[in-house]
Amino acid sequence: MKPRYLLLLPLLLTLTGCKEDFATLHFQDSVRSDPKAGPQYSDQLVHEAYKQSIYTALSAQGLDPDAIALERDKEDDKVIHLRLVDYSLSPEQRGSLKALFEQVTQARNASSMNLRLELDNAHASVKPSGSSELPDRIDASLEFEPEFGMLLDRSYDDSMQAIVNESEIEGPVSCKITARLAMPTSLKLIAYEALEKDNSARGLISLLTRSGSIAKVELKVHFDDPDLTRHLQQDTVHAWPSSSRITQPAPVPLDEFAFVIGSIGVQTLTSALPFDTRKDELQALCDQKMQSLGRPFTFQMGRTLDRLTRVDYR
Repeated sequence: MKPRYLLLLPLLLTLTGCKEDFATLHFQDSVRSDPKAGPQYSDQLVHEAYKQSIYTALSAQGLDPDAIALERDKEDDKVIHLRLVDYSLSPEQRGSLKALFEQVTQARNASSMNLRLELDNAHASVKPSGSSELPDRIDASLEFEPEFGMLLDRSYDDSMQAIVNESEIEGPVSCKITARLAMPTSLKLIAYEALEKDNSARGLISLLTRSGSIAKVELKVHFDDPDLTRHLQQDTVHAWPSSSRITQPAPVPLDEFAFVIGSIGVQTLTSALPFDTRKDELQALCDQKMQSLGRPFTFQMGRTLDRLTRVDYR
């Protein structure tokens, strides 16, 4: 009798279906099906947005999404296990699948959130008077916030009045991506403002010197990332210090930097931002705007394959 069971084993495996562990995908943020549910949310489902992004990329490579199974890791909610269904992919298709992931990780590694601040020290204003003691160039970097900010084209007083009265307010709304400007620890930022409305590359920065003086100096900003530079040159994105009146009239931290990525049109808000009950809906509209711009923003925000940081192959 035992030999008969052994003969039936291949047939049973065929009927039940086999999955081959192919790759482990590591993402920058949680891929949990409901990130707001917290650690107690114990299923291993992958967020639908990540799934669709991966499947769309597979289809673009001529690969059948049905040949792929995705499962979130039990312990690490930033990890997806990718399995091949029924060993169905040819060696060439497996190579295409690897090339797809490698293209994303290589492009991410080539992207940079570094920037250079060129200081015009020859015309610096120092109080008390003296040398600015500042370098001609400061290397800094940007750290992106996970959520979008929104700019309502109404006065600050109008916005505050709507909050107090819990009334509706209407106006054009633009999407803003906020980043923190990480400066060398030896320098203390006092103020940073844009100089011209139509030229976000030029600004005026105030820094505390080693001797305790405050140096105010003009600067020019150079971003290292080529995609970001292209967006700025094409005027599809504007970069401003968040303390600028152009981006936000309310007080903000000195080290905030704002990327205004476009308008989502006239919106009627149930109360003034950022307290509006439509926040999730507006965030979704800003996410669509950001996705249409693509990289480097998709490396930093959203739920797409571009958030992939590393791949381990089995």
